[in-house]
Amino acid sequence: MSSYNPAVEQDGRTRLLSPYRNRLVLALCALAAGVLIAGFWNFHWADGFGREIVAGQTIGDTEHLSGSYSERGAGFGFVFAIIAGLAATFTACNCVVFAMLPGLACATEKAGSPRRLAIKAIGIFSLFVLLVCFVYGMYVGSLGPERVDAFNARGNRLLQAQVTFTLLGVVLLLWGVISFGFLDGMLRRLPPKVLRFAASPLAKACFMGILVGLFAIGRPFPVFRDFLAYAAASESPLYGGAVMALQGIGQILVMVLLFLVLIVPFSNRLTNWSARHPGRLEQFSSATLLAGGSYFVFYWGIAFAYDVGRWGFKLDWYS
Repeated sequence: MSSYNPAVEQDGRTRLLSPYRNRLVLALCALAAGVLIAGFWNFHWADGFGREIVAGQTIGDTEHLSGSYSERGAGFGFVFAIIAGLAATFTACNCVVFAMLPGLACATEKAGSPRRLAIKAIGIFSLFVLLVCFVYGMYVGSLGPERVDAFNARGNRLLQAQVTFTLLGVVLLLWGVISFGFLDGMLRRLPPKVLRFAASPLAKACFMGILVGLFAIGRPFPVFRDFLAYAAASESPLYGGAVMALQGIGQILVMVLLFLVLIVPFSNRLTNWSARHPGRLEQFSSATLLAGGSYFVFYWGIAFAYDVGRWGFKLDWYS
């Protein structure tokens, strides 16, 4: 096995791959890390923090608020939306959003104006999160108060979460495998224009935004479901779309701020570092995609189906 393997040209550059064995070991470690995090995830702490601290200390009991649209009106829905998004930040249905950070950071590798490109990438990412959330919110707004109760039933929302996040996990796994270069032989059969488009930082930012926007569709988090009931009570698809889009902002706000604070000010240094260590940042991005994908597939798919997760609870590590 050669120690150096040039892959397809991406965005005007030749992507350099490290030895196959090194990439395979890193990929397996990322998969294992995702499974371990999912297996020991303390959802009581994560959900409780969002429900009792983020929501409880700002707007109060969201279960009570969910049925107060006629009393509080449309304006309060926008406050409810941003709090519901923030409350979901560290839940099992949203924490994988942070796996997108390294991928967006790859946008700063391009020569020229890395800081400008990084800001553009985070802007495109955020835009597509909002677009997906807006479309989903229009559907929620059309349900009305009666139909949303059936939509929010525990059995329905858990099944919705299992299907949605397992499929998203498979997509992340496939993306990680492709990004690691394991499928380059198959990809070379695609038209060069398609490969260049898919490899461009802004196309990746767009796809990441779509994936993160879809998180809202599967989210079973009680605070979020209470927010859905409030939005549906308006019986207005436009209103539902607007508040759901604002929820999308809350959902990614911490991640976007981290990106702006950690990446944008140091984009030139990151570009220089990447030039000295070609392919390192992309490999780290690939690893986080695999870790996020394995987390979703294990937590929402395998563990739910076969009761093989929740190790911390089974070992009595969590109260």
